[in-house]
Amino acid sequence: MHPPPQQPGPPPAGPYGAGGTLGAGSPSPRHPAPHAGQPTRPATWTGPPPGGTRPPSGPPLAARPYPPPYHRAAGPYPVPSATGPSPLARAWSVLGTVAAATATFGVGIVSATYDNIGLGPDPAGWRVGLTLLWWVLAAGLAAAVVWRDRHAVVVCLAAAAAGVLTPVGAMAPLVALPFVIARERRWKVVALCTAATTLAVGVSFWRDAARDGAAVIFSTTPPGTTATSFLDPVGYVVLTLLCLGLSVGAGFLRRALGRADAAQQVAVAENQRAEALSTQADELRTELSRQDERELIAREMHDTVAHNLSVVSLQASALEVTTNDPGVVDAARTMRSSAHRALDEMRALITSLRAGSEQYTGSAPALGDLATLLDDARAAGVDLAATVFVTDADAAPPALTRAVYRVVQESLTNVMKHAPGARADVDVRARPGDGVIITVRNALTHDLDPYTTPLLGEPGATVGGTGVPGGGAGVVGMRERCEAVGGTFDAGVDGGHFVVRARLPWDLPTERPGTGRGR
Repeated sequence: MHPPPQQPGPPPAGPYGAGGTLGAGSPSPRHPAPHAGQPTRPATWTGPPPGGTRPPSGPPLAARPYPPPYHRAAGPYPVPSATGPSPLARAWSVLGTVAAATATFGVGIVSATYDNIGLGPDPAGWRVGLTLLWWVLAAGLAAAVVWRDRHAVVVCLAAAAAGVLTPVGAMAPLVALPFVIARERRWKVVALCTAATTLAVGVSFWRDAARDGAAVIFSTTPPGTTATSFLDPVGYVVLTLLCLGLSVGAGFLRRALGRADAAQQVAVAENQRAEALSTQADELRTELSRQDERELIAREMHDTVAHNLSVVSLQASALEVTTNDPGVVDAARTMRSSAHRALDEMRALITSLRAGSEQYTGSAPALGDLATLLDDARAAGVDLAATVFVTDADAAPPALTRAVYRVVQESLTNVMKHAPGARADVDVRARPGDGVIITVRNALTHDLDPYTTPLLGEPGATVGGTGVPGGGAGVVGMRERCEAVGGTFDAGVDGGHFVVRARLPWDLPTERPGTGRGR
């Protein structure tokens, strides 16, 4: 069994050993991950595999980046998602902005108008111009309120300064202060904005209390009387505290809601990351299991098949030098050469298995090697008639040449095993753009008669007419090779002959721009 997937950070010194390390881009206690927006390099595990003390005997497994952990941005809110807020949230935001701008402009107009009334009953020209100037300032503050979310500190301080120095009211800083409290992490800045807003509200109310008569906003004249009632100083203090309390309370409520939303997004991100790590751990366990199976197969092939082939080669060499019969010498030489080639291919296959390669890493036979393969079949006693037409053999990709060679080789092997003495016709036509067409045809013998030969899978079907054992996997292997390169394969009885047909694609080489040559 393998241990569970480790959390990001330095690997423990337990079953992983002290050599396992994470990539440079992975977060660790000494090297925390950067904030959002900064580039990171994907982390990859390069240490020993879980559950073992040895690394795989080949190149490391394919690197897979670990999903980065969640990190908070500069404020208490996480970075907004790519999808953005919902349509309902956007509608509420627009309505809130419109209401805030309207309230700011209305309060500014009222405050500036009453301040003009307090200057005297005669409307002098400079007083009208000054009032218009205050109205324009009120409109500017209303426009600035639109950016209270992105630039809360600047809007709050600027609006507070305007409320202290001019009679435009203090609605703008009261509207911007909740966003300062919700967004700003520096409490000194929050305290400064709160103090500035308090001063602006206090000065606005003091300016109203200092005026007389009809110039006082918070005044009332009962019907039928001429006596005017004014708000006393305690009332102004209560109004000041009430306005500040509502603004500060709204700010802390918005901050709490933002933190709750951030915690929810962190939970979602961590759950997704845990799922990704679990999936990667399962893939790693599967890959390690496959590698163990590959190495087991490689060991068994080396200890059994390779050993027996070596014995055959040695016996053929001994027979070649101890006999005087020229026919036996030639047969022994052919046997020894075939054993050597089989050993070379076996070593390449074992190397591929131990390296954990997805593809065979040995040298691929070329299309030109078909002539040698056919000559060897004739030398082995096959009555063979071959027709081979190949264009641009050197330009064929290795996967295609290997598939063509193995299909022809396996077909001839089946002829020797199951139809000894039968004539075989081999036809191979290969051309870039047209593909490769392979046809191998041989006459049926008793061993291949579909009415007398046992069905595939029955005990009698595993031994050919020569007595050579066979597992019945040759046709399956040829079909898999053809399908692996995108081709088609068919094998069966046709008109008293057993016919193997394969068609493999061979695309034209891509020309390089400006050279007219293929890749």
